[in-house]
Amino acid sequence: MENKNYSLEKKNLLCLRTECGEYKFQISGETGQGNAERIAKVMTGFLMLLFLSLLCCSSVRAADKKVSNNKLPFSPAEQLVYQIRWEAVEAGVAFLNVLPVTQVDKQPCQHFSLKVETSPLVDVFYEVRDKFDSYTDLAFNRSIRYGKKGTGSEQRDILVQFNWEKGIVRYSNFNAGRKPITIPPGTFDPLAAFYKLRCMDLGDKKEVQIPITDGKRSYMGRVKVLGQEAITCFNTTYDTYVITYDTYVITPERIHLGGGVKKSDKPTLRFWITTDERRLPVRIQSKVTVGSIIGDLVSVR
Repeated sequence: MENKNYSLEKKNLLCLRTECGEYKFQISGETGQGNAERIAKVMTGFLMLLFLSLLCCSSVRAADKKVSNNKLPFSPAEQLVYQIRWEAVEAGVAFLNVLPVTQVDKQPCQHFSLKVETSPLVDVFYEVRDKFDSYTDLAFNRSIRYGKKGTGSEQRDILVQFNWEKGIVRYSNFNAGRKPITIPPGTFDPLAAFYKLRCMDLGDKKEVQIPITDGKRSYMGRVKVLGQEAITCFNTTYDTYVITYDTYVITPERIHLGGGVKKSDKPTLRFWITTDERRLPVRIQSKVTVGSIIGDLVSVR
């Protein structure tokens, strides 16, 4: 298996070539540069974190709580496809889908999905085949249910259920539940938060935030709008808003911002969202120890 960016030597030695230099990883055992499986897990795990962090970055003020269906920038059957790479090495692909209105416990809900798959190169070390599903109320005020199924190297069957009468959320994996945590009104799961962001006009905002939970912890996501920039992805040029994102971690015991809050040292991500009415995220970028991980929009359906 050879490519100008990588080659497989001696059946078990992977050589990656990036702008930062050449790195060699042993598929079983270690070399002087590191362990292949661990590196692959970091790469693919970060791939997942990259998208989940992006999806967590939605933000909204009290005045933005209600969203009229006839003003949504997306509709059922929309699909966004992203190519993910680590430097020049293709790491995987992600598919974001808007699905028809779905009933959850007899309540009609908006339904969104995210599928993430690692590339054949990364599959050699650690395979990711994950699907996320998100359900919100029709008015887009809060999440109702969130789930993840993983069928690759790491098996997952996660369900996050929101109980708004009690103001709590309950997490389980293969029916093994955790203790419920308290959440503030208007909390979204990570995937729903992404679509909420697309419903906002970012042109008149400098910094906005929203409470988010994955069922295990609650976060306060914070977005800063830095300005506008024209970028090109796969021969298509877009006018975009440039945005950075970081989070406040909120402990379950003290969900409000007054306590139990730890701010990240640096913004986690930078991403680009189009300035038109569709507000498409066309690029996601995050620095890592060696180089950057980048997700580019490949196609829109």
